[in-house]
Amino acid sequence: MPTVEFSDAAYEKLAFAAKIAGVSLTEAVDRVFGTSNQAPAPDNPQHEPSASKQRQDEIKVTATYLGRRVTGYLDLDSERLRITEAPHSDLIRTFKSPSQAAVETVRHLNPGRKRPETNGWRFFCTEDGQLIERYRRR
Repeated sequence: MPTVEFSDAAYEKLAFAAKIAGVSLTEAVDRVFGTSNQAPAPDNPQHEPSASKQRQDEIKVTATYLGRRVTGYLDLDSERLRITEAPHSDLIRTFKSPSQAAVETVRHLNPGRKRPETNGWRFFCTEDGQLIERYRRR
């Protein structure tokens, strides 16, 4: 495997991102460049991303936009949406709302779109294909 040198500042940022995502430094670099295609080994806790585990009071959600899939979890209490798998590492984080997550997803996956505004409650679906709007508090 080739060796790459990073500045101390870049290494610290990469190490932090890897820690938050619960992945190795190598996996974090692969995700940044979109070259990660290996699923983590389920029996190897070192590579099992804790950030992608479902927490209490969350439901798993997905969205496919322009043929690219985004996966995460909707917190039913706070209505925050935590993206755990996405084609761009910038999307792997917690958003204040499904709509904020949807807008950022559209912005990253379709940068040429002039108006990325999107209703996240109608953008993300549950595992059974139902829109998450049925979980929205009114």
